Amino acid sequence: MRAVLGPARAALDRYAPWEWADSLADGGFVLAGGLVVTAHPMGARIPKYVPAQAPVPAGPWVTAYRVEDLASGGVLVYAPCVGVWSPVLDELCAGADCVLLDGTFFAADEMGTVGRSGAGQAALGHLPVTGPDGTLAALARHPGPRRIYTHLNNTNPLLDPASPARAHVSEHGAEILPDGSELLL
Repeated sequence: MRAVLGPARAALDRYAPWEWADSLADGGFVLAGGLVVTAHPMGARIPKYVPAQAPVPAGPWVTAYRVEDLASGGVLVYAPCVGVWSPVLDELCAGADCVLLDGTFFAADEMGTVGRSGAGQAALGHLPVTGPDGTLAALARHPGPRRIYTHLNNTNPLLDPASPARAHVSEHGAEILPDGSELLL
Protein backbone atom coordinates (compact mmCIF):
# COMPACT_ATOMS: atom_id res chain seq x y z
CA MET A 1 0.00 0.00 0.00
CA ARG A 2 2.90 2.37 0.62
CA ALA A 3 3.90 2.23 -3.04
CA VAL A 4 0.33 2.80 -4.23
CA LEU A 5 -0.31 5.65 -1.79
CA GLY A 6 3.09 7.25 -2.39
CA PRO A 7 1.85 10.22 -4.48
CA ALA A 8 -0.98 11.03 -2.05
CA ARG A 9 1.30 10.63 0.91
CA ALA A 10 3.83 13.08 -0.57
CA ALA A 11 1.08 15.69 -0.91
CA LEU A 12 -0.24 15.11 2.60
CA ASP A 13 3.25 15.29 4.13
CA ARG A 14 3.36 18.98 3.17
CA TYR A 15 0.49 19.61 5.61
CA ALA A 16 1.35 17.22 8.40
CA PRO A 17 4.05 14.55 8.19
CA TRP A 18 3.06 11.15 9.48
CA GLU A 19 4.73 7.86 10.16
CA TRP A 20 3.54 4.60 8.68
CA ALA A 21 3.96 1.87 11.27
CA ASP A 22 5.01 -1.45 9.78
CA SER A 23 2.63 -4.04 11.20
CA LEU A 24 4.53 -6.79 9.36
CA ALA A 25 7.70 -6.05 11.34
CA ASP A 26 8.62 -8.55 14.04
CA GLY A 27 6.50 -7.73 17.06
CA GLY A 28 4.23 -5.38 15.11
CA PHE A 29 3.77 -1.95 16.67
CA VAL A 30 2.18 -0.45 19.76
CA LEU A 31 -0.71 2.00 19.53
CA ALA A 32 -1.41 4.65 22.13
CA GLY A 33 -3.20 3.00 25.03
CA GLY A 34 -1.12 -0.16 24.94
CA LEU A 35 -2.57 -2.08 21.99
CA VAL A 36 -0.05 -4.21 20.11
CA VAL A 37 -0.96 -4.73 16.44
CA THR A 38 0.58 -7.42 14.28
CA ALA A 39 -0.35 -8.21 10.69
CA HIS A 40 -0.51 -11.73 9.37
CA PRO A 41 -0.37 -12.31 5.60
CA MET A 42 -3.49 -13.98 4.25
CA GLY A 43 -2.98 -13.67 0.50
CA ALA A 44 -1.41 -11.86 -2.40
CA ARG A 45 -4.57 -10.91 -4.32
CA ILE A 46 -4.19 -7.26 -5.37
CA PRO A 47 -7.35 -5.21 -4.70
CA LYS A 48 -9.28 -3.93 -7.73
CA TYR A 49 -8.95 -0.34 -6.49
CA VAL A 50 -5.19 -0.38 -7.13
CA PRO A 51 -4.67 1.37 -10.48
CA ALA A 52 -3.32 -0.89 -13.23
CA GLN A 53 -0.44 1.51 -13.90
CA ALA A 54 0.56 1.71 -10.22
CA PRO A 55 3.89 0.18 -9.19
CA VAL A 56 2.80 -3.06 -7.55
CA PRO A 57 5.43 -4.65 -5.34
CA ALA A 58 5.21 -8.32 -4.49
CA GLY A 59 4.16 -9.25 -1.04
CA PRO A 60 1.06 -9.75 1.03
CA TRP A 61 -1.87 -7.55 0.03
CA VAL A 62 -4.44 -9.30 2.19
CA THR A 63 -3.78 -9.35 5.91
CA ALA A 64 -5.48 -10.24 9.15
CA TYR A 65 -4.64 -8.23 12.23
CA ARG A 66 -4.09 -9.45 15.77
CA VAL A 67 -4.64 -6.75 18.39
CA GLU A 68 -3.59 -7.46 21.96
CA ASP A 69 -4.44 -5.23 24.90
CA LEU A 70 -1.31 -5.23 27.07
CA ALA A 71 -3.29 -4.23 30.15
CA SER A 72 -6.02 -6.87 30.00
CA GLY A 73 -4.30 -9.53 27.88
CA GLY A 74 -7.38 -9.62 25.63
CA VAL A 75 -6.84 -10.53 21.97
CA LEU A 76 -8.95 -9.47 19.02
CA VAL A 77 -8.43 -10.81 15.50
CA TYR A 78 -9.67 -8.69 12.60
CA ALA A 79 -9.85 -10.46 9.22
CA PRO A 80 -11.97 -8.26 6.93
CA CYS A 81 -11.08 -10.08 3.71
CA VAL A 82 -10.87 -13.87 3.65
CA GLY A 83 -10.52 -15.45 0.22
CA VAL A 84 -9.09 -18.72 1.53
CA TRP A 85 -9.26 -20.17 5.04
CA SER A 86 -5.68 -20.90 6.07
CA PRO A 87 -3.84 -22.60 8.93
CA VAL A 88 -2.63 -19.11 9.93
CA LEU A 89 -6.23 -17.98 10.38
CA ASP A 90 -7.00 -21.13 12.39
CA GLU A 91 -4.04 -20.35 14.65
CA LEU A 92 -5.12 -16.73 15.10
CA CYS A 93 -8.70 -17.74 15.96
CA ALA A 94 -7.51 -20.36 18.43
CA GLY A 95 -5.67 -17.72 20.46
CA ALA A 96 -8.32 -14.98 20.32
CA ASP A 97 -10.98 -13.72 22.68
CA CYS A 98 -12.89 -12.09 19.83
CA VAL A 99 -12.80 -12.60 16.04
CA LEU A 100 -14.11 -9.98 13.61
CA LEU A 101 -14.43 -11.85 10.34
CA ASP A 102 -15.27 -11.16 6.70
CA GLY A 103 -18.99 -11.70 6.19
CA THR A 104 -19.19 -10.09 2.77
CA PHE A 105 -21.37 -12.79 1.20
CA PHE A 106 -23.78 -15.14 2.94
CA ALA A 107 -23.94 -17.77 0.16
CA ALA A 108 -21.63 -18.82 -2.65
CA ASP A 109 -24.17 -17.87 -5.31
CA GLU A 110 -25.36 -14.63 -3.72
CA MET A 111 -24.29 -12.36 -6.54
CA GLY A 112 -24.56 -14.79 -9.43
CA THR A 113 -21.81 -13.88 -11.86
CA VAL A 114 -19.79 -10.72 -11.53
CA GLY A 115 -17.94 -9.06 -14.38
CA ARG A 116 -17.02 -10.57 -17.69
CA SER A 117 -15.35 -13.65 -16.27
CA GLY A 118 -18.57 -15.01 -14.75
CA ALA A 119 -16.61 -16.13 -11.69
CA GLY A 120 -19.02 -14.61 -9.14
CA GLN A 121 -17.85 -13.42 -5.75
CA ALA A 122 -15.03 -15.97 -5.67
CA ALA A 123 -13.29 -13.61 -8.07
CA LEU A 124 -13.69 -10.85 -5.47
CA GLY A 125 -11.73 -12.81 -2.85
CA HIS A 126 -14.41 -13.48 -0.22
CA LEU A 127 -15.44 -16.86 1.15
CA PRO A 128 -19.17 -17.18 1.79
CA VAL A 129 -20.46 -17.46 5.34
CA THR A 130 -22.42 -20.68 4.64
CA GLY A 131 -21.65 -23.93 2.88
CA PRO A 132 -19.18 -26.72 3.62
CA ASP A 133 -16.21 -24.47 2.82
CA GLY A 134 -17.78 -21.33 4.33
CA THR A 135 -16.44 -19.35 7.23
CA LEU A 136 -19.22 -20.41 9.61
CA ALA A 137 -18.09 -24.03 9.29
CA ALA A 138 -14.47 -22.98 9.87
CA LEU A 139 -15.47 -20.91 12.91
CA ALA A 140 -17.18 -23.96 14.40
CA ARG A 141 -13.67 -25.29 15.11
CA HIS A 142 -13.18 -22.29 17.41
CA PRO A 143 -16.07 -22.14 19.89
CA GLY A 144 -14.07 -20.15 22.48
CA PRO A 145 -13.83 -16.65 21.03
CA ARG A 146 -16.69 -14.28 20.46
CA ARG A 147 -17.34 -14.45 16.69
CA ILE A 148 -18.62 -11.38 14.84
CA TYR A 149 -19.17 -10.91 11.12
CA THR A 150 -18.17 -7.61 9.55
CA HIS A 151 -17.85 -6.14 6.05
CA LEU A 152 -21.32 -7.24 4.88
CA ASN A 153 -22.18 -6.62 1.23
CA ASN A 154 -25.48 -4.87 0.45
CA THR A 155 -26.75 -8.17 -1.04
CA ASN A 156 -26.14 -10.09 2.20
CA PRO A 157 -29.35 -11.21 3.97
CA LEU A 158 -27.50 -10.99 7.31
CA LEU A 159 -28.18 -7.25 7.18
CA ASP A 160 -31.84 -7.98 8.00
CA PRO A 161 -32.17 -8.74 11.74
CA ALA A 162 -35.40 -10.67 11.08
CA SER A 163 -34.00 -12.86 8.28
CA PRO A 164 -33.65 -16.65 8.44
CA ALA A 165 -29.99 -16.10 7.51
CA ARG A 166 -29.41 -14.02 10.66
CA ALA A 167 -31.19 -16.64 12.78
CA HIS A 168 -28.99 -19.37 11.23
CA VAL A 169 -25.77 -17.52 12.03
CA SER A 170 -26.97 -16.73 15.58
CA GLU A 171 -27.84 -20.40 16.17
CA HIS A 172 -24.22 -21.21 15.33
CA GLY A 173 -22.86 -18.73 17.85
CA ALA A 174 -21.86 -15.87 15.55
CA GLU A 175 -23.07 -12.28 15.73
CA ILE A 176 -23.87 -9.31 13.53
CA LEU A 177 -23.51 -6.10 15.53
CA PRO A 178 -25.35 -2.86 14.84
CA ASP A 179 -23.40 0.11 13.54
CA GLY A 180 -21.71 2.05 16.31
CA SER A 181 -21.06 -0.96 18.55
CA GLU A 182 -17.99 -0.80 20.78
CA LEU A 183 -15.87 -3.78 21.79
CA LEU A 184 -13.87 -4.06 25.00
CA LEU A 185 -10.90 -6.41 25.18
